[in-house]
Amino acid sequence: MDNNENRLDMMPAGNDRQIQLVVNSQEEDSIDLGNVFHNMKLKKRIFAWVLVLCLVLGVCAPLLLYQLTKTPLTVSSVVTLRYEAPVKEDAEDIREGKKTLAEAEFAPVTDLSAPDGTELDLNQITSSYVLQTALDGMTLSKPITAAVLRDNIAIRTILTDESQRTKEALAGLADAKNADAYRQLQTAEMEYQNRFVVSLTNGFGDEDSRVKIELKDAELKQLLDRILTVYNDYLVRTYADVKLPEDAFSIIDTADLDVLDSLDQLRKGLDDLYSYCDAKTDTVKAYRSWQTGRSLTDWMETLQTFKSINVDYLYAMVSENAITRDKAELLTNWKYMLRMAKSDLERTNENIAETKKLLATYKNDEVFISMQESDAAKTTKTATEYYNNLILQQTENYEKAAELKASIADYEDRILRLDAKTRTDVTAEVEEELARSIASAQSMYKNIREHMEELFESQMYTTFEDHSAAQGKEQSFIAANVKKIIIFVALFVALGFGLWFLAGLAPEFSKSRKETETGKEAAAK
Repeated sequence: MDNNENRLDMMPAGNDRQIQLVVNSQEEDSIDLGNVFHNMKLKKRIFAWVLVLCLVLGVCAPLLLYQLTKTPLTVSSVVTLRYEAPVKEDAEDIREGKKTLAEAEFAPVTDLSAPDGTELDLNQITSSYVLQTALDGMTLSKPITAAVLRDNIAIRTILTDESQRTKEALAGLADAKNADAYRQLQTAEMEYQNRFVVSLTNGFGDEDSRVKIELKDAELKQLLDRILTVYNDYLVRTYADVKLPEDAFSIIDTADLDVLDSLDQLRKGLDDLYSYCDAKTDTVKAYRSWQTGRSLTDWMETLQTFKSINVDYLYAMVSENAITRDKAELLTNWKYMLRMAKSDLERTNENIAETKKLLATYKNDEVFISMQESDAAKTTKTATEYYNNLILQQTENYEKAAELKASIADYEDRILRLDAKTRTDVTAEVEEELARSIASAQSMYKNIREHMEELFESQMYTTFEDHSAAQGKEQSFIAANVKKIIIFVALFVALGFGLWFLAGLAPEFSKSRKETETGKEAAAK
C-alpha cells in the first residue's frame, strides 16, 4: 500500500494527470471497464448489423479491386517441329548454290531450320494469311480482326542448353564492362531448339483504348489452336513436295512411233520416275504402305530391275539389229535430232566461254563491318550473290555440254548402224514385248502414284509441326482472390469491433466530463 501511495504522490497534479483504467472502481479520473462492456451489450443489436456490413465490405472490396486491376488471361502452346531438314553442311551448300535438295543428306530437324535448310521464318505465324484463315474458320462471340489479333500474339524461342550458358556467361562479362566480351556477345552464334512457345493474350482493341474486347477462355484457347493448325498447313503447302510423278508411259503411241523411238520414250520415262523417287528423303523412302506393305525403296529396286532386264535388253536387240518399220523416216528423224543437238552444244560452248570471261574479270566487293559500340573495324571480302550465280550457271553449262556430247555420239552411232544394215521386218515378238514392257511400266507408275497419294495423306506429310493444347487456365473469381478476401474481412471485422468498443467507451468519457463539471459548480457555490 505504501508503494502504491508513493506512486500516486509522484504523479503530477493538474490537467496533465493520467487517467487510470480500472475495473469496478469508484475513484475519480478512472473508466469502469465493466460499464464499457455493459454499454456494448446494450448496443449489441446495432453493432451486429455493423459487423455484418463490415463482413460484406471485406468480401466485396477485394472482388471490386480485382475487377479494376485484374490482368487479362494469356494462353500458351509449345510448338515442336516434326520434319527432316538438310544437315548443317549440306544446308550451307544449298544456300550457296553448291547443292540441290535432291543431293542433300537429311536428318530430323534439331533447330529452327526450315525443311529446305534455310532459317525458319516464325513471323509467318502472324502473317495476314495465317491469321485471316484462322478467323474465317471460327465463329466467335465477339468479332475481332487480324490486325488486333496480331498485337496480342507473342513468340518465344528456346535456346539450347549450351547456348543459354554461353549467353549468360557473356552477359555477365558484358555487365562487368568487358569490351571484348561484349563484342563476342554481339557476334556469338546462338543455337535454338526445335521448339518455341506461342502465347495469345485476351483483350483485343486499340492500344490506347480503355475498353477491350474479351473472348471467353474456351474461345481464346480454340483460337490459338486454330492459328497453329493453319500455320502447319502453311508449312505443308510451302515446303512439302506433294507433286505426284508424271505419267510418261500413257503418251507413248506405238502406232505412230518407230520401235526405237518408243523404246527411247520408255527408257526416259523409267529414268524420270526413278529420279522422282530417289529425290525423296530417306524417311519418305522407308515409309511402308499399309495397303501393299511396300516402301518407295522397294519400288525403286523394281524399276531398276525391270529397266535393266526387260527394257535395256529389248533396246539393245532392236538397236543392234537396226529393226525399224520405215528406214527413211527414222533416218530423217535422227539426222534432225543430231543437228539440233549440235546447235545446242554450240550455244552451250559459247555460254561457257562468256561465263569464263566474266569469272576471270569479276572481283568481289570489299565490305567494311564495324562492331556496335566499338572502335575496332574489320574488312572482309565476301562472295556476292551475282558471283555465286555465275559459278552455278557455269556448272550447269558444263553438265549440259556433257549431256549434249553424249547425245550427239549416240545419234551418230545410230545413223551409222542404220546405214550399215537395216531390217524392216519387225517381228511380232518384238511388238508384243514392247507392248508388255509399256503395260508393265504403266502398272508400276500407277502403284507408285497410289503409294505417294497415301503418303501425302499420312502424318509424315500433313504434320510439319505438333503443338500442345493451349495452357493458361484462369482461376475462378473467388479462388483468385481468396487471400485478399481473408485479409480484407479480418480488417473490416477488426474495424467493426473497434467501433463497437468505442461506442461502449464514449458514455464513460461523457459521464466523467459531467461529474467534473458538477464538481466545479459545487466548488464555486
